[in-house]
Amino acid sequence: MNSSTPVTSLRPLGLGELLDRAVTLCVKNFVPLSLIFLVYAIPLGIVQYFATKDVSSVLQAFSDALQAQASGGKAGDPTAFQRALAAAPPLNGWYPLLIAIVFFFGPLPTAALIEATSARYMNRPSSFGEAYGVALARWGPLLGINLLYLLAGMILYVAVVLAVVALAIGLAFVTAALHWLGVAILIVIVLAATLAGIAFFIVAALALQISYFTCVVERGGVVTSFGRGIRRVFVGVGLKRSLLVGLAFFAIAVAIGIVSAIGEGALFAAVHNSAVSTAYGTIVRIATAAFTTAFLAIFYFDLRVREEGLDLQLEAQAAQVATQALAPE
Repeated sequence: MNSSTPVTSLRPLGLGELLDRAVTLCVKNFVPLSLIFLVYAIPLGIVQYFATKDVSSVLQAFSDALQAQASGGKAGDPTAFQRALAAAPPLNGWYPLLIAIVFFFGPLPTAALIEATSARYMNRPSSFGEAYGVALARWGPLLGINLLYLLAGMILYVAVVLAVVALAIGLAFVTAALHWLGVAILIVIVLAATLAGIAFFIVAALALQISYFTCVVERGGVVTSFGRGIRRVFVGVGLKRSLLVGLAFFAIAVAIGIVSAIGEGALFAAVHNSAVSTAYGTIVRIATAAFTTAFLAIFYFDLRVREEGLDLQLEAQAAQVATQALAPE
């Protein structure tokens, strides 16, 4: 940490306290934090509009066909959807640019928000320029972290596929031998594996975020940040906390996604203009970026308090500084 001045009190927090602090931090700093994300969200929204513009004609044809059938009048043209899809394919030349922006430039506002949110939580000043200055300095390592997680994900995917194939073969023999008991065992194993997979995905997503915070807040390198992110959420008390906080964060993300999707769909149905629905999605993204980053920031510090005694470290640093200041020259 670059500061020895903690927020009101650094201590282990319950989930309710974590959410309360995130809301308070977001509300108090909503404008400066939103401005940090705004400079990225607007260009992204413009590119997203052109990338998804052709979808509007497909959706319009599909909507017209459904309305015609629902009205009980003239039957909808069964080929309208296929013709619209052929005339304006949903995937156009703007998609590669959209993917490039998200992958290569997305870490910049993420790092700037992490720096600004963490600094304000720890009672340190952080301006727009300072936040993006840190983001530019950490841009390369963050891209490296993304590549490491992508590589780890690919290796894990291959391992899971091989394990599933082996398990399927074994379960086939068990089911054939035990009949109904084998089917029951198969159902239990599939349900357990599904729940375990969901839990692992949630914790792994948190590990990526904690690696980002390690890289930005602690100025960690690529390998160091990757390793600490994995260790902090998968080992010891961090795993239990990550499962609980991860479920809460997943629920928040799903709620935001539902609000965004319903709003965009309703606006498109009302005005038949994808620009309006894209603008709405961009506004939702800007409005929620500060809160989600604040939530993750407080979780990051809570993990370090629980696992590393960060609160005690900062108190010791503050006491040492005070002692040095009082010492005679």
